Amino acid sequence: MDGKNLRKEWLPFLVALTGIVLSAIFAHFLGYHIEAYLDLLDAIKHHLPWLSFVIGALISLLLAIITKTALLAKARTRSLDETNESLRKEISERAEVEESKQKLEVALRQGQKLQAIGTLAGGIAHDFNNILYAIIGYIEMARDDVDKESTVYKNLGKVLEATARGQELVSRILAFSRRQHHQHDVVNLRKTIEAALSLLRPTIPASVTIKFEPEIDPWILANQTQLHQIFVNIINNAVDAMDDEGQITIYLSRIPANDPLLKAFPANEAQPYCRIDIVDTGHGMDQPTMERIFEPFFTTKEVGKGTGLGLSIVHTIIKEHRGEISVESLLGRGAKFTILLPEQDHSEQQGEHHGQNTTG
Repeated sequence: MDGKNLRKEWLPFLVALTGIVLSAIFAHFLGYHIEAYLDLLDAIKHHLPWLSFVIGALISLLLAIITKTALLAKARTRSLDETNESLRKEISERAEVEESKQKLEVALRQGQKLQAIGTLAGGIAHDFNNILYAIIGYIEMARDDVDKESTVYKNLGKVLEATARGQELVSRILAFSRRQHHQHDVVNLRKTIEAALSLLRPTIPASVTIKFEPEIDPWILANQTQLHQIFVNIINNAVDAMDDEGQITIYLSRIPANDPLLKAFPANEAQPYCRIDIVDTGHGMDQPTMERIFEPFFTTKEVGKGTGLGLSIVHTIIKEHRGEISVESLLGRGAKFTILLPEQDHSEQQGEHHGQNTTG
């Protein structure tokens, strides 16, 4: 314990001791000079009323000053508290604005990167597709010149199968690199998810559990086939991340037009959105991986087990539907994909059910 704290502890005892000593001195003085004290009282006894009045007035003035000082101190304390609260609120708002600004900058850089890569990939895909057409043509002519039962014919057939896979890859690259015209209809999102899951369940291991927990039954303007692609790609990635064992939970809810979550996407319209959360119990991702998962050709799978186009196509489809997608994850704690899609007013369903062409 330092000397300062020691002084604080002994201060009340020191004050009390000082009071006792002064009282003893006063009593001693009064005992030895009682006659002088009585003579003084006899001399001023005619003036006691006025003296009492003056002393009372002085005491009242002193109490008034003390009270006023206490009120001023309390008011100052309240003012300081209000100022501190205002400063804390301002600092908090500035921190939120700065965080939102950083998220927007990251999203802008990500969008520019994806656009540049998409343009480059599209050009390469076109050229590669032309090469594939030439290869396919020459292989088919070569097959016409050999016996159908020969080994050469069968080997050329394997080459044709490989070129077909190459064409499929090219089509996926082109789907990513440009927003195509798709027929959009007013569809029931809940039923669409249920239909996609019914198709997916037979293809995934029995050790993986899929739970669907909808809170709403919304309608959206979308292409049903593309919506199926979204769930197929995300869920298949989740199954791979869980090493074919774990649980995937899909939540469906609504967020209002003034929800704080929408502040991170200022380009979007102020309207209600359907929120889809897809949560898995996989091994999770680190921050560098999360920053690149929507890039084309980026994959954490082994060579030959993935093209890295699945999530990039998901990103393109969601953007075409005027929606947003984000991901949260920690290593060892799984991942959560959050998808926002504009909700369609159910009263408009009959008027728009025949479909609309949109470019996203």
